[in-house]
Amino acid sequence: MQGFQQFIRERQYLHNVTPATLEWYKNSLRWLPCEMPTQDQLNDAVMRMREKGCKATGCNSAIRAINAYLRWSSSPLKIRPLKEPQIILPTFTDAQVKRLVAYRSKRRCQRRLHLLTLFLLDTGCRISEALGLRVREIDFDNLLVTLDGKGRKQRVVPFSFELRKALFRYITESGRTPCCLQTGRRPS
Repeated sequence: MQGFQQFIRERQYLHNVTPATLEWYKNSLRWLPCEMPTQDQLNDAVMRMREKGCKATGCNSAIRAINAYLRWSSSPLKIRPLKEPQIILPTFTDAQVKRLVAYRSKRRCQRRLHLLTLFLLDTGCRISEALGLRVREIDFDNLLVTLDGKGRKQRVVPFSFELRKALFRYITESGRTPCCLQTGRRPS
């Protein structure tokens, strides 16, 4: 098990991956019976995943981690990813979006949830990015928000004027000061 541990340590300290990624590697490597598996053992690992009820997407996630380990260990072996179904997710209709935007909540917790829904809908960001957002990361003047994304990567995303109004209203109601007010400007 020293090979697995060394691989994890190098990912942690040399590649600076997140704790979530380290957990992903650890969980994926548990499917392997040993540090230098044969092709039959690799195939058996995939079959065991499927027998346990893992879908193709879940198996492919583990396969990516296992293949990364195999490349690191200079093994010529590799697991081919499984074919995944191409599912087109349903989207909101224009009428549904208008109903979401027009909703007026009474209680503070409902207003917060409504704003979160509007923010996700408008920016297309991940829920973790929206929940980790700080007021100072919102640029009301340029309609931009800086998000801390997956893998500790920051990205700047535009948002609508309607979301700007909702954000500004919520921030001032909660007693915080939007960054544009700190400079003496009020959003129009």
